[in-house]
Amino acid sequence: MKTYFRLSTMTSLLIIVILMSLSVAAIPAAASGKPPTATPSGPTPTPGSGGTADIVVSGTQWGVSTCNIGANEGSALFNVADLTDIGFNTYRLYGGMSRWEPNDDDGVYGSPSIAQIKANINLIPWATWDNLMINPPNGTDYWWSDTTSVPVNAVTIFTNLKNAGIKPVVVLRNRDNNNRPAWMTANPTTTADYNEWWEHVFATVYWFNVRNNYGVDDWEIHNEPNNQSQGYGGTITDYYTFAQQTNDAIQYVYATYLPGRTPHVSAPATTTGSSWPRDVMINAGAYFTDVDIHNYDVDTTTYNQKVHGWMNQNGKPNAPLWLTEIGEWRQNKYDTASFANDVLIANTLRGSRPGLDYVSGSHIFSFYDWTTYQSGLIHGMTGTGTKTPGYYALRLATRGLQGCKATYQAAESQSFVEALATKDSLGKVYLIVNNASQGSKTLTADLSALIVSGTGTQWQFDSTHNDTITGSPILSNGRVTFTVLGHGTVLLRF
Repeated sequence: MKTYFRLSTMTSLLIIVILMSLSVAAIPAAASGKPPTATPSGPTPTPGSGGTADIVVSGTQWGVSTCNIGANEGSALFNVADLTDIGFNTYRLYGGMSRWEPNDDDGVYGSPSIAQIKANINLIPWATWDNLMINPPNGTDYWWSDTTSVPVNAVTIFTNLKNAGIKPVVVLRNRDNNNRPAWMTANPTTTADYNEWWEHVFATVYWFNVRNNYGVDDWEIHNEPNNQSQGYGGTITDYYTFAQQTNDAIQYVYATYLPGRTPHVSAPATTTGSSWPRDVMINAGAYFTDVDIHNYDVDTTTYNQKVHGWMNQNGKPNAPLWLTEIGEWRQNKYDTASFANDVLIANTLRGSRPGLDYVSGSHIFSFYDWTTYQSGLIHGMTGTGTKTPGYYALRLATRGLQGCKATYQAAESQSFVEALATKDSLGKVYLIVNNASQGSKTLTADLSALIVSGTGTQWQFDSTHNDTITGSPILSNGRVTFTVLGHGTVLLRF
C-alpha cells in the first residue's frame, strides 16, 4: 500500500505540472510587445490621454506633393509681390494672336511660308513684336480684354516673374473668348492658315526665349477648345492637326535655337467633365507632353481619377497632370471662409495624394478679378487690391504642400478630417489637417514615425483666422494636441 501511495502521488504531481505549463502558454504576451490595435467600433480615446491618436502619420514615404501651385492671371491688377507673398511658383497667362499679334504682322495673309521662315527668321518683323511687348495698345498688356486695367506691359510681367522664380504657363490661341482677332480664322485648315499660325507660335516662343531670355518653357495648346465660346472654331478632329502644327513650331525653336532645353507642351485644356482628353491622347498624344484639364468641381476627385484612368490606358501613365483652371469663376465665392476651406484647401490637399488623385500642377481662376467681375483671390481695379479669405486659405495650403515635398499618409479616425504630412528638403515636417464639419474639434496627432520632439509653429485658417500663427506646439513622444475650428484648417510645422 505504501508503494502504491507514493506512485500515485508522483503521478498526480506530474499531471499538475503539465496543466500549469499549459495554462502559462495560453497567457497573451506581456505589455513589452506591440499594444493591441483598437477596433474601429471601440470608443474614441480622449485626445492627449495616451490612447490611440486621432491622426497617425506613417513613417514610409507615400509620394510627393503637388510640385506647382499657382493662379491664372486676372486683368484687374498685376503685382509680383502678391505672388511671392502667397507663395505661388507658377502663373498662367492667356497669350495668342489677340494679345500679341492683333494685326497680321506683315500684312500679307499666308506669308511667309513655314519653309521660308526656317530659311530666314528675319522675314518676321521683329520690330513690330518688340514694340507691342513694350508699348501695348491703351497702355496695358490686358488691352485685348480690359482697356481700363492696370498699366503694365509684357516685358514687365515676364521680367518680374523670372526674377521671382515663378514659372509662366502661356496659352497659345488663334482666337480668344471675344472671337478676336478677326483677321485670323477660328478654325485653321488651309496651308495659308497654318503658315500664319505656325509663324505666330514660332515668333512667340522665339521672342520669349531666344530674342529675349524670359525662361518660358511651358506652352498650352489653346484654352477650352471644346468650348467654341473660347475662340477655337474646329472639331476635335481639327484639333488633332492644330496640336500637331503648334507642337511642331515649338519643338523647332527648341531643337534649333535652345539645345539642351526641353519644352513642356500641354493639351487639351478642356472644360470640366469633357471626354476630349481621352480622344486627344489616343489620336494626338505624340504632340504634347503634359495632360491638361479644367476642373471646377467642388470635389475634384472624381474627374481627376477618370482622367488618370485614361492616361494609364492611352500611353501617358507617367505624364504630368495639370489642372490649369480650378476654383469658382462666379462672383465673390472666395470671400466665404467655408468655401475657401472646404473647397480650395481640401482640393489642394487631395491633389497631393499619390495615384489617381495626384496633380502635378494647378492654377486657380483667377488671381485678380477678371475685368469688373469679382472672381479673383484679390479684388479691386486700382491700388493694391483687397485679399479675400480664399487668398489666405491657399497661402496656408501652399506653404504645407507645394514643391514636390515628400508625403506621408495620415490615417484619420474621424470622418470629417482630411490630413496629410509632408517633409521638405531641409527636413522640416508639416501636418495639414482640414476640418469640413461645422463643429470645433480637438485632435491628437502621432508624428513619432517621423519626429519625436521639438517645438513647432501652428497656422490656422477659418472664419476668424486668415492664415494666422496661433501657437508654438510642442511634441511629446511624437504626439501633439491641437484644436481645429469648424470649416477650418490647421497647419503644423516642426
